[in-house]
Amino acid sequence: MRKLQKDPILATAYKKWLDGLSKPGKKYPSYSSSNNKYYYDIIANLLWVQQGLCAYTEMYLVDKNFVAPKNWTKGSFKKFEFPGQLDHFDPALKEIKGWEWTNFFVAHSDVNTKRKRDKTVHGIIKPDNDNYDPFVFLEYDFKQHHFLPNRNKRTKDQQFILEDINTLGLNFQPIIDYRKAFLKPVIDEVQLGIITLDNARTKLDKFYTAFEMSILSLGLSI
Repeated sequence: MRKLQKDPILATAYKKWLDGLSKPGKKYPSYSSSNNKYYYDIIANLLWVQQGLCAYTEMYLVDKNFVAPKNWTKGSFKKFEFPGQLDHFDPALKEIKGWEWTNFFVAHSDVNTKRKRDKTVHGIIKPDNDNYDPFVFLEYDFKQHHFLPNRNKRTKDQQFILEDINTLGLNFQPIIDYRKAFLKPVIDEVQLGIITLDNARTKLDKFYTAFEMSILSLGLSI
């Protein structure tokens, strides 16, 4: 799960509307999913900053070029299909401030409906936290293709991190299978000297964090 910068704000029409909600006398609207006129603007903007991937699992969702700035019109984006859902990272905010940009990510649909849902998260590994660094908080077991709390960071937060790893779907079994099937052949080629690390990286369009952690743990980094 990579660190994310939630900018640039391409959805300027949504941002103007959101800023206006803070003005005196304005009532914050309830969250109404895709019925809101800015829903697809938010989704497209998030997919741009997430580089077309699920914010948590790094599963491929769309070609990032599809949601590139050149394809926007006056701060808005057209309706489109994608295998993901808009997730409220902190579900407690859904009722009171359901349209806050800082609480939104796009997650793979299966992860969001079967793992994340409306579960409370501790938030230590929130992808856009200022102090979030996947290499500080997480590690990757290449044999099992599991994410784990970083064993070199012995803190009282390790259990919380493990709970969030599971809640956010990083170790959701189908995702594990996809990661293994995608990463193992690439890393095997690196280990055998068939391709260089740079060439291996050009093959990636998902699972970047798991790849980089794998080559570190296997002593293949340069």
